[in-house]
Amino acid sequence: MRRRILQTAFFLALFASSVNQPLHAISFKGSRTPNTPLYDSRIFHFGFSLGMNLMNFSMKADKNLGAEGDTLLGMRHGFQPGFSVGVVTDLRMGRFFNLRCIPTFSMGQRSITYKTALPGQGIRNETKQIESIMLFLPLEVKWKAARMLNNRPYVTAGFQYTLDMASRKLKKKGNSAGDEDEYRLKLDRHDIGVTVGVGWDFFLPYNNKLAVELKLYFGLLDLLVPDNNIYTDRINSLTSRMVQLNITFE
Repeated sequence: MRRRILQTAFFLALFASSVNQPLHAISFKGSRTPNTPLYDSRIFHFGFSLGMNLMNFSMKADKNLGAEGDTLLGMRHGFQPGFSVGVVTDLRMGRFFNLRCIPTFSMGQRSITYKTALPGQGIRNETKQIESIMLFLPLEVKWKAARMLNNRPYVTAGFQYTLDMASRKLKKKGNSAGDEDEYRLKLDRHDIGVTVGVGWDFFLPYNNKLAVELKLYFGLLDLLVPDNNIYTDRINSLTSRMVQLNITFE
């Protein structure tokens, strides 16, 4: 997971560098006059955001997992890229601080792979996909540096409420022996967490602005609902983690 975060941060730095060069050259009548010099004087700004995300878990398993005679030998979690779209509302609180609310609709997918040793089946790996359709309601403070002609860096921090609208039972196909053909991996639909982010504003002509932002989300609530089976009983806690790379237009 840390390697993925570093790769995403590296991609963000390259993207920001490539965008920054042409935007620095944009000016009125060939001069280096700042674009939209009165942009920050407005109390409210509105816009939208587009981005990609990597949803994942932070999992704490039973310390006795994989002990001699245990049918469940191990577990690991994974993720796949998703996308998001949001609406930006920004309130100016001072020269260097803004209060932001960006309701965001996001889709993504996570997975848990179980390594089991079942009688008559040997050792096998079984991956269960967990699709999520999320509604994010963050409230964040944005600290912005002094403007450098047509760009500036900033950082954000805040809290976020998350609603998983796709939370439901997961099923597996039955086998020829007619054993149990369904298991449940229930996740709570509600989560609360903290967000931290870093980004870069680029001021464009015609009174608008583009920003590239990398944001991390750390869920605080245990999402797992115990269901009395081997797929949930050996997990002590399951919390949400997410990396978002967004482009906002305001």
